[in-house]
Amino acid sequence: MRNLPFFEDTFDKCLKCNACVASCPVANTTLEFGGPKHLGPELKRLMDNQTIIDDKSIEYCTLCTTCDMSCPEGVHVSTLTAYAKAIHADMSGTKFRDWVLSNAEMVGKLASSFAPITNLAMGMKPVRKVMEWVMDIPSERQFPKYRFKNFNRIYKKKEAQTERKVAYFAGCSATYNAPEVAMSFIKVMEYNGIDVVKPDQKCCGVPMFANGKMKQGLKNANDNINSFLAYTRQGYDVVLTCTSCTMAFKKEYVSYLGTEEAKELASHVYDADEYLRILKENDELNMELAPMKERAGYYAPCHMKAQGIGNPAMDILELIPGYEIQDVGAGCCGQCGTFGFKTEKYDVSMKIGRPMAEAVKEVNANYTVTECGMCKNQLDQLTDKPVKHPMQILADAYERAN
Repeated sequence: MRNLPFFEDTFDKCLKCNACVASCPVANTTLEFGGPKHLGPELKRLMDNQTIIDDKSIEYCTLCTTCDMSCPEGVHVSTLTAYAKAIHADMSGTKFRDWVLSNAEMVGKLASSFAPITNLAMGMKPVRKVMEWVMDIPSERQFPKYRFKNFNRIYKKKEAQTERKVAYFAGCSATYNAPEVAMSFIKVMEYNGIDVVKPDQKCCGVPMFANGKMKQGLKNANDNINSFLAYTRQGYDVVLTCTSCTMAFKKEYVSYLGTEEAKELASHVYDADEYLRILKENDELNMELAPMKERAGYYAPCHMKAQGIGNPAMDILELIPGYEIQDVGAGCCGQCGTFGFKTEKYDVSMKIGRPMAEAVKEVNANYTVTECGMCKNQLDQLTDKPVKHPMQILADAYERAN
């Protein structure tokens, strides 16, 4: 790991202003974390001038990228902390639990293959207590359900015939836990006269990067780049429904790999709501949307904010006649991917998420809207409101109109 090429050189711009520390949800919740400034640019400067340093507190970094957004000098702090996590994993090793959590695709394939049994077992207290004792996965933590009829079993289209055509990266959540999200996206595209194909794909790598498995994550990144470039070079747009996967394709592959291929792919990548907003701007969006007298609260995932594209989900959903949607205005949900599935991080995860839960309660909408499967998991645990993906709402509006 220590021999991997490192392409990040923005750390010298750091002014030590502490903006990243002030905005970090973990640093503001626990003293166990050294903070993004110390474990990002300061640690990089120190290691460049002295020797490789292994700091255990980097385990508390969630790679939420809030630090990147807050830095006035544009330092890519989360890239620095990602490499610090990889160095720590390389030098100190990781738990078997972290290896399991980082392999979300493998877990999804196995769990969905035995979905009725998996879901039943995960709801049994004795099983969860054993998991906590053996693997340090908290028994109180709610798990998403797995689906036997997952997206890979449902959809296999590889070629498109329409003028506009989309290569869809589904991600682990929409593939194994919520195939209804993936199918809703395909329906929305169909109502707009766009064929959707599903290229060969692997987990985006975000769970691997978060657990210090940089080499494994970069292997997945290269595989995805090669697979999807074969489509973009034929005129396809790459569209994703998970904000964490989208951020990996747009930013992390470029930052971690530094290849022309990664940059080329990133220029063709869109969040699903962002893509629909572009269609609207080009007068290509099907506006036959049925009125919906519903009131929703929107929760923006950290990895959506980090893309710097505004709030495309609300922009699109506000086009539905009679539909009311309000931004709940909350910070990090605290689930933070695999972070919230670790016993020693569970209390921190819950504490970070409570202001979000209070914000949802204050809005008091019919349901909450978010794009991130892991944010949904935390919302399901901390609030009593149903949670929907924007594509599910749009698909419903199109179906009612037709």
